[in-house]
Amino acid sequence: MNPDQFLKFAQVLPDTLLLLTKDGEILAANRSAKSLFGSKSKNLAGKYLMELVTDQSQKVIDYLRTCSQSRQMILGTLTIHPPQGEKTTYRSQGAVIQPSSSENPAIILLRLEKRDNSKFVMLNQKIHELSKEIQQRQRTQHQLSQSNEALKQTLSQLRNALDVVQKEKMTGLGQLAGGIAHEINNPIGFIYGNIEHLDRYCNDLIEIIHTYQQEYPEPNTNVQEKIEELDLEFLEEDLEKLLFSLKTGSQRVAKVVKSLRTFSRLDEADFKDVDIHEGLDAALMLIQNRLKDGDANYGIKAIKDYNPLPLVYCSPGSLNQVFINLLSNSIDALKELEKKHDKCIWIQTEQLSESKIAIHIRDNGTGIPADIQDQIFNPFFTTKPVGQGTGLGLSVTYRIVESHGGTIDVKSEPGWGTQFSIQLPIRYLQKRGNREHLTGNREE
Repeated sequence: MNPDQFLKFAQVLPDTLLLLTKDGEILAANRSAKSLFGSKSKNLAGKYLMELVTDQSQKVIDYLRTCSQSRQMILGTLTIHPPQGEKTTYRSQGAVIQPSSSENPAIILLRLEKRDNSKFVMLNQKIHELSKEIQQRQRTQHQLSQSNEALKQTLSQLRNALDVVQKEKMTGLGQLAGGIAHEINNPIGFIYGNIEHLDRYCNDLIEIIHTYQQEYPEPNTNVQEKIEELDLEFLEEDLEKLLFSLKTGSQRVAKVVKSLRTFSRLDEADFKDVDIHEGLDAALMLIQNRLKDGDANYGIKAIKDYNPLPLVYCSPGSLNQVFINLLSNSIDALKELEKKHDKCIWIQTEQLSESKIAIHIRDNGTGIPADIQDQIFNPFFTTKPVGQGTGLGLSVTYRIVESHGGTIDVKSEPGWGTQFSIQLPIRYLQKRGNREHLTGNREE
């Protein structure tokens, strides 16, 4: 399109239109442009746009060169101070209509439109309001960041406090359990040791009575009346049962004492090689009364599936607390079921590799809702009614397992139950000072 063709086409249009080069030289302008710039259209030809606007020349040249490279309208703004009137900002739209060639320069069609100042003011106001809102959000974000940091520090302090409380609690509980075990151990040892002698003496006495009966099958009247009064035959049968009950009861007390000693671990170092199965058995023994129900047919069955494990270097007292916590949780979940529902706890152990073991404790209770499974290890989180749970059991459990370099995961589904799986290293790598060494293989 040459300038003459452009003028024939553009004269009738109300828009302000210019044809110019990328350097800003005006080739043609329509009547609207004449009115805007206060000059005859032909007088604009040959002038440069930079002469007619108040914007910096380099800004105008950069804008026109961008327009010369695109057939899409490029938006911009130009400020014009006509001979009569106030300086006004116009919105510009420019695009190339004839690309440059070896013979001809690029021709740009530029359209100018007076910008609505009221809209411009409103836009500025909105931009100002948006800027203030962004600044406010940035301040709020900074405050939240500071609050989060303070909360992290508080949580860290709380965890440290929980560790101290738990350690003191376990120390006190261990001392109590150890003291009880020590006090019971001597008398129950005396009783259990003498039951064997009592059994032998009773058998000897019964044998003497049988000998008398064989030698004197017809006792006198006084002896016969005494035999009938005491029911000698019943005494003989019941004495055997009584001695068996005493022996069984004393054996059970001895097992409880052993479990208390295993639980307390007062005579052992903080970390040492431990048989995990002993700790599990001790925990089961200590909660045995909670497994029973008023009707023996509907109690909780503890099913053990122990596989061979190596000795694990750990803090036995702490791990025993983990077992107590998890078993107690399973019992609480099973207590919520109907009485005639089969209630079971499965305890399985396995060696996963040369360096790791696993302990699985599963129940067939109601399960944990999916939407709270990721919260159960949080301090003070509990689903139990007020006054029936502190929300610290699983949190402490998680911290103990973590302190051993292990992991604990939960799997729970409605109708299937809940399973906690603990993975522990057989030898836990710890840092002490600036040295790293494998616990259990310490060199003094």
